[in-house]
Amino acid sequence: MATFSGGTLIPDAGSLTDQYIASNAAISVDKQQHAYKARTDFGAKIGDTPVTVEKIVHVASQAGTLRNFNAMLNVTGSASSMTFDLKKNGVSVLTSVITLTNTNSNRQVVTVVPATVAFVAGDVLSIALTVTTSTGAQGPFAWASLSESGAP
Repeated sequence: MATFSGGTLIPDAGSLTDQYIASNAAISVDKQQHAYKARTDFGAKIGDTPVTVEKIVHVASQAGTLRNFNAMLNVTGSASSMTFDLKKNGVSVLTSVITLTNTNSNRQVVTVVPATVAFVAGDVLSIALTVTTSTGAQGPFAWASLSESGAP
Protein backbone atom coordinates (compact mmCIF):
# COMPACT_ATOMS: atom_id res chain seq x y z
CA MET A 1 0.00 0.00 0.00
CA ALA A 2 0.98 3.60 -0.41
CA THR A 3 -0.48 6.99 0.45
CA PHE A 4 -0.42 10.38 -1.23
CA SER A 5 0.57 13.39 0.83
CA GLY A 6 0.91 16.83 -0.75
CA GLY A 7 1.29 15.33 -4.22
CA THR A 8 3.99 12.88 -3.07
CA LEU A 9 3.60 9.12 -3.21
CA ILE A 10 4.68 7.61 0.11
CA PRO A 11 5.12 3.82 -0.03
CA ASP A 12 4.73 1.78 3.15
CA ALA A 13 8.02 0.90 4.84
CA GLY A 14 9.49 -2.26 3.37
CA SER A 15 7.12 -2.33 0.41
CA LEU A 16 9.74 -1.48 -2.22
CA THR A 17 11.86 -4.48 -3.14
CA ASP A 18 14.86 -4.86 -5.43
CA GLN A 19 12.77 -5.23 -8.60
CA TYR A 20 11.36 -1.71 -8.12
CA ILE A 21 14.68 0.05 -7.73
CA ALA A 22 16.47 1.25 -10.86
CA SER A 23 19.97 -0.15 -11.37
CA ASN A 24 21.30 3.41 -11.59
CA ALA A 25 19.42 4.70 -8.50
CA ALA A 26 21.59 6.97 -6.37
CA ILE A 27 20.80 5.31 -3.04
CA SER A 28 22.83 6.69 -0.15
CA VAL A 29 25.64 4.43 1.04
CA ASP A 30 24.23 4.86 4.57
CA LYS A 31 21.14 2.87 3.52
CA GLN A 32 23.02 -0.10 2.10
CA GLN A 33 24.45 -3.32 3.47
CA HIS A 34 28.11 -3.87 2.62
CA ALA A 35 29.42 -7.42 2.20
CA TYR A 36 33.01 -8.33 3.07
CA LYS A 37 35.23 -11.40 2.98
CA ALA A 38 37.66 -10.97 5.87
CA ARG A 39 40.42 -13.38 4.93
CA THR A 40 43.96 -14.46 5.64
CA ASP A 41 46.60 -16.81 4.32
CA PHE A 42 48.39 -16.43 7.68
CA GLY A 43 51.39 -14.98 5.84
CA ALA A 44 52.04 -18.34 4.15
CA LYS A 45 52.71 -18.93 0.49
CA ILE A 46 50.88 -21.82 -1.21
CA GLY A 47 53.79 -24.23 -0.62
CA ASP A 48 54.56 -23.12 2.96
CA THR A 49 54.03 -25.44 5.91
CA PRO A 50 51.37 -24.06 8.28
CA VAL A 51 52.45 -22.77 11.69
CA THR A 52 50.44 -21.61 14.69
CA VAL A 53 49.51 -17.94 14.25
CA GLU A 54 46.63 -15.50 14.73
CA LYS A 55 45.89 -12.62 12.35
CA ILE A 56 43.56 -9.62 12.58
CA VAL A 57 41.32 -9.67 9.51
CA HIS A 58 38.72 -6.93 10.07
CA VAL A 59 37.92 -3.94 12.26
CA ALA A 60 34.21 -3.11 12.07
CA SER A 61 33.29 0.35 10.78
CA GLN A 62 29.60 -0.18 11.58
CA ALA A 63 27.37 -2.71 13.31
CA GLY A 64 27.04 -5.90 11.34
CA THR A 65 26.49 -9.62 11.09
CA LEU A 66 28.84 -12.57 10.67
CA ARG A 67 27.40 -14.86 7.98
CA ASN A 68 29.79 -17.83 7.96
CA PHE A 69 33.38 -18.91 8.53
CA ASN A 70 35.42 -21.06 6.14
CA ALA A 71 38.82 -22.74 6.10
CA MET A 72 40.88 -24.93 3.80
CA LEU A 73 44.35 -26.26 3.11
CA ASN A 74 45.82 -26.20 -0.38
CA VAL A 75 47.47 -29.57 0.41
CA THR A 76 46.34 -31.56 3.47
CA GLY A 77 49.54 -33.61 3.71
CA SER A 78 50.20 -37.10 5.02
CA ALA A 79 49.88 -36.48 8.77
CA SER A 80 48.27 -33.16 9.62
CA SER A 81 45.87 -31.81 12.19
CA MET A 82 45.06 -28.15 12.77
CA THR A 83 42.23 -25.94 13.90
CA PHE A 84 40.89 -22.62 12.65
CA ASP A 85 39.02 -20.29 15.02
CA LEU A 86 37.17 -17.02 14.36
CA LYS A 87 37.39 -14.53 17.22
CA LYS A 88 35.71 -11.23 18.06
CA ASN A 89 37.79 -9.06 20.40
CA GLY A 90 39.90 -12.11 21.29
CA VAL A 91 36.98 -14.44 22.13
CA SER A 92 35.83 -17.28 19.89
CA VAL A 93 32.44 -16.78 18.19
CA LEU A 94 32.20 -20.45 17.17
CA THR A 95 30.46 -23.33 18.88
CA SER A 96 33.36 -25.49 17.71
CA VAL A 97 36.46 -24.65 15.70
CA ILE A 98 37.08 -25.98 12.21
CA THR A 99 39.45 -28.95 12.33
CA LEU A 100 41.30 -29.99 9.18
CA THR A 101 43.39 -33.14 8.94
CA ASN A 102 45.06 -35.23 6.24
CA THR A 103 41.69 -37.04 5.87
CA ASN A 104 40.24 -33.89 4.26
CA SER A 105 40.68 -33.44 0.52
CA ASN A 106 43.12 -30.89 -0.85
CA ARG A 107 41.38 -27.49 -1.14
CA GLN A 108 38.23 -28.85 0.58
CA VAL A 109 36.36 -25.85 2.02
CA VAL A 110 34.84 -26.48 5.44
CA THR A 111 32.17 -23.99 6.53
CA VAL A 112 30.55 -23.27 9.90
CA VAL A 113 28.02 -20.68 11.01
CA PRO A 114 29.22 -18.62 14.00
CA ALA A 115 27.30 -18.98 17.27
CA THR A 116 27.70 -15.24 17.91
CA VAL A 117 26.79 -13.33 14.78
CA ALA A 118 26.33 -9.69 15.79
CA PHE A 119 29.14 -7.17 16.10
CA VAL A 120 29.37 -3.41 16.59
CA ALA A 121 31.60 -0.64 15.27
CA GLY A 122 35.12 -1.03 16.61
CA ASP A 123 34.95 -4.80 17.14
CA VAL A 124 38.11 -6.57 15.99
CA LEU A 125 37.83 -9.89 14.15
CA SER A 126 40.79 -12.26 14.06
CA ILE A 127 41.39 -15.77 12.78
CA ALA A 128 43.59 -18.17 14.74
CA LEU A 129 45.35 -21.17 13.23
CA THR A 130 46.58 -23.75 15.76
CA VAL A 131 48.80 -26.47 14.32
CA THR A 132 49.18 -29.81 16.13
CA THR A 133 50.90 -31.67 13.27
CA SER A 134 51.63 -30.46 9.75
CA THR A 135 53.54 -33.18 7.91
CA GLY A 136 53.14 -32.40 4.22
CA ALA A 137 50.39 -29.79 4.77
CA GLN A 138 50.62 -26.58 2.75
CA GLY A 139 48.81 -23.32 2.11
CA PRO A 140 46.32 -22.61 4.91
CA PHE A 141 43.55 -20.14 4.07
CA ALA A 142 40.52 -18.97 6.07
CA TRP A 143 37.82 -16.33 5.67
CA ALA A 144 34.70 -14.97 7.30
CA SER A 145 31.77 -13.62 5.30
CA LEU A 146 30.15 -10.63 6.96
CA SER A 147 27.98 -7.62 6.28
CA GLU A 148 27.85 -4.14 7.77
CA SER A 149 25.01 -1.66 7.67
CA GLY A 150 25.80 1.94 6.78
CA ALA A 151 28.73 3.74 5.25
CA PRO A 152 32.05 1.85 5.32
